[in-house]
Amino acid sequence: MSGALVPQSAQALSAFERERLDMVAHTLAGLHEQQALQFYRDYPQLLKACLQNHYPLTASLLATPGATWDWRALSASRALQWDADLIAQFATQWDWDVLSKNPALPWSRALIEAHAEQWNWQALSSNPALPWSQALLEQHVYRWHWAPLSRNADLPWSADFVHANAHRWDWAALSWNPALPWSEALIAQYAERWDWTGLSANPGLPATAALVARFAPFWHWGWLSKNPALHWNAELLNTYAAQWDWQALSAQPRLPWDADLIAAQAARWDWRALSANPQLPWSASLLQTWRSHWDLAALYRNPALPWADLLAPLIEAAPGHSPALPPTPPSPPAGLGTWDWDALSENPALPWSAQLLHTWQDLWDWDRLSWNPGLPWDSAVLDRFAAFWDWSGPSSSADLPWSAELVAAHAEHWDWERLSANPSLPWSAELIAPYAERWNWATLSAQRSLPWGTGFYRQFGAHWFAPLVAAQQGLNIHHLGADEITTLLQEKPAQKPD
Repeated sequence: MSGALVPQSAQALSAFERERLDMVAHTLAGLHEQQALQFYRDYPQLLKACLQNHYPLTASLLATPGATWDWRALSASRALQWDADLIAQFATQWDWDVLSKNPALPWSRALIEAHAEQWNWQALSSNPALPWSQALLEQHVYRWHWAPLSRNADLPWSADFVHANAHRWDWAALSWNPALPWSEALIAQYAERWDWTGLSANPGLPATAALVARFAPFWHWGWLSKNPALHWNAELLNTYAAQWDWQALSAQPRLPWDADLIAAQAARWDWRALSANPQLPWSASLLQTWRSHWDLAALYRNPALPWADLLAPLIEAAPGHSPALPPTPPSPPAGLGTWDWDALSENPALPWSAQLLHTWQDLWDWDRLSWNPGLPWDSAVLDRFAAFWDWSGPSSSADLPWSAELVAAHAEHWDWERLSANPSLPWSAELIAPYAERWNWATLSAQRSLPWGTGFYRQFGAHWFAPLVAAQQGLNIHHLGADEITTLLQEKPAQKPD
């Protein structure tokens, strides 16, 4: 048995060992508490915002003499120790519009009834966290806003629930709601009430050929043509060929695309939309067959084309041309007209390489290339074409092999505003410090990817925008107990440290 393999001394800690561990834990907790207390004494401008956003404030803390609160921010907080007594005690301070939207409250029929005169009932009608039931609706039937209720996907939708409130729903809003228990029977029962535009667009429909047929006189065919829920087949397309919106169908990714379908409806397709559709069975043969129909600009932007084959003439072109003259590109394959260098420059699916960029560097649109995530982004490519980039693009890139060395190598090139917002950098105090005068500190203050902590905050304390930091970082506020927070709230703030 496995228990026999474990020495008795290892199966349970002795009372002495448990006491020692408890002492260590207590000492560490005390140390963390003292460090947090000193931090918030040094940066009092952070205290209120961190408390309001991240601390489980109680009624006694909110009532601390001399404390002033942003009650709108508190009303939106999901961290407070919400209970019915807390809500009642500060009923005159809450922002009831904001409170009505807060999903963190201990929602119950009793709580809703207790403050029936204070809620924003329109906001309440959209709140997903309420204990929705027919009884709750009946209890306040004349207070609810039935349009947002009809859009609310979190109601206990069933056919009986729809029937019970049939005289109250906003049927236009209801028609767009994908959460209803959609069925042919339900649709038929209220055929004269639905907003058929919304219903035609609704992805929750059981959109079979039988459903389409039964309600053919009612559909908004333009919206139905875009609906991703339809079970498409060639017969369905042919049956209602005169009703479909063929521009929408040409962009529809869920059609059973093949060469036969394209040929069968060639006169009906919107060829610009078709040219941009990535789901077609793209091949050199397909391009050749319909070469006089394609929209070339859309075609060149389409990432689904077999670009490795189509660009073979450009890739294989010898770079050994005269340095005094730019190379002349070979003709593109049949069906591609003339090369569209602007569109190609923003297409991420090309077989990009440094050589391809170099050979045709005078023809690319480098502004578009700078934002193209498909390029082989590395330090060598960045260096080699440094004079060509729009540096806002690389500064925003998630694809570069970011390092402190890469940032330093192009310090004079970066768009520092965009760099400040880029979560992909290897953020550290060591990366930030050398460029303190270049960063956008408001943007950095809202950056969740930084290595946040009280020590990190101290290191750049003069630069931060405290409300932006506190909106998304608690900075060890949870290490403080109620007594310490009361003390901080009642203290006169010390002078801000340098």
